[in-house]
Amino acid sequence: MRTQAAATRRDRSQPVFHGRHVVRAAFVLAMCGWGIGFYGPPIYLHAVIARTGWPLAWVSAAVTVHFVFGALVVARLPRWHARFGVGPCAVAGAVASTLGVLGWAQCSQPWQLLVAALASGGGWVAMGAVAINAAIAPWFVHARPAALATAYNGASIGGVLFSPLWVALIGAWGFGPAALVIGLTTIVVTGGLSRRVFAQTPQSLGQRPDGDDTPPAATAAAPAAAALPGRLLWRDRCFRTL
Repeated sequence: MRTQAAATRRDRSQPVFHGRHVVRAAFVLAMCGWGIGFYGPPIYLHAVIARTGWPLAWVSAAVTVHFVFGALVVARLPRWHARFGVGPCAVAGAVASTLGVLGWAQCSQPWQLLVAALASGGGWVAMGAVAINAAIAPWFVHARPAALATAYNGASIGGVLFSPLWVALIGAWGFGPAALVIGLTTIVVTGGLSRRVFAQTPQSLGQRPDGDDTPPAATAAAPAAAALPGRLLWRDRCFRTL
């Protein structure tokens, strides 16, 4: 009994593995990102046409710009993550996507819709897949597939929650107020996650990936994967077949 009680006290004295909080935060980030930037544009399209009467072809072209420009921004995200961090980039993305969706709601000229699509498309990807990977990778190695799978469930929940939420708020308040409320809420939530969760690293908390308590010397035999930046990736058979 004394041995069990002592073990319980030791367990309680050990800090909780911060990687668990990172997975939960990444889940919320994915929910907001996909809820605004992936599941939102079809609803924005309908709302813009209902308000302006512009041709479907033009508004759907703006949706295409939204996703294509987002793909271009994704290619730059790893460099920005290395320089500024995942959290600040996600907050900047939340601000940009909020301004973009407000542009969708308020635009009075067709060309303004394309500018809004650039902001919304470039913003939401900073809360998307690359951000999720970058946030989780330092905290998990062996359990990384399970951690990523859990976090990516937030993307699906974003569709479940945000799609009816957009429709309900737009129907009750109008597109502009709905975009403002959802956008500001996303900025506040993302800012909180950035400061409280994503700002921490395993080194700053003295923790190891996967919550492993094994000393570094015991795991030194595990070789690190070689980095293959840029065109060197094409020399890797796994990358080519992928």
